[in-house]
Amino acid sequence: MKYEEFKAKILEELRGFYGEKADVELEEALMNNGKRKGAVQIRIGGEESSTVPFIYLGDFFRMYDAGEMDMEGCIKGIVRLRKENGCRTEIAQFAGRILDWEYVREKVYPALLSTEGNRELLGRLASRSLLDLSVIYVIRGTADGEGSYSVKITRGLMEAYGIDEGQLYGQAMQNLEKDGYRFFEMGRYVQEQMEGTENGGMQGQESLEEGKMYILRNTSGLYGAAGILNGNLIRDAAKGHDCFILPSSIHETIFLLASDNMEQKELDSMVAGINRSCVEEEERLADHSYYYDAGAGEIRICA
Repeated sequence: MKYEEFKAKILEELRGFYGEKADVELEEALMNNGKRKGAVQIRIGGEESSTVPFIYLGDFFRMYDAGEMDMEGCIKGIVRLRKENGCRTEIAQFAGRILDWEYVREKVYPALLSTEGNRELLGRLASRSLLDLSVIYVIRGTADGEGSYSVKITRGLMEAYGIDEGQLYGQAMQNLEKDGYRFFEMGRYVQEQMEGTENGGMQGQESLEEGKMYILRNTSGLYGAAGILNGNLIRDAAKGHDCFILPSSIHETIFLLASDNMEQKELDSMVAGINRSCVEEEERLADHSYYYDAGAGEIRICA
């Protein structure tokens, strides 16, 4: 069975399972970097679409195609996910007030996407350019203290707030300052992740050390690559030294102090290789490194 046939069969089976009490539809979700994901959305009892989760079908199809799960198992799995990720209190409250700027303004953060890879998506979103990247804006929150959700701010949503992009950027940058960013020395970070411990990263007057790589990430783990917009944070950690910045993903970046024996082409090759082998397509930011010029206090594309 091919993927399109699989989706049609899933739709038929789910409509039979839920009957008239639910509206079951297939959706095509546009993700980062132009990737599209087939999904199903199940609305029960007049629920609004904005409060109902997308359940992506790609993994179910891969298991079905590999013989690891039959059609009945796929349907049971989707029904279980719909029940577990239904309309939680926080999400329902958020959906009901998403047009209220005073309610959402403290939840707005900047995020970075590749400009070239997101032309279609950026046509819908409030954004501004930064080198070969685009700054977009997301509303972030947590659900029942478990997991998180985020909503990208469209141009229409920004207009509904009665603000312009400059005001949106200003609010997002204020929130970024409080977003719990830390530099983590990579070797120590990997070890602590394996051991289930975490020391909270660099604090106070600590600075980046030559020959070591550091991961810059925020507390939530969402869209943390936007930390490079915080000039004070980078300046304080670099302590007057130039740095290379490797875009690990849209969620985090890697810093290392620049030195004479460091080849930019090798770093670019490293970034591209990691992207292809370790990073999901929709989470890739760029295939090359960036350079932090401490004297100018600015970031540029490595040339």
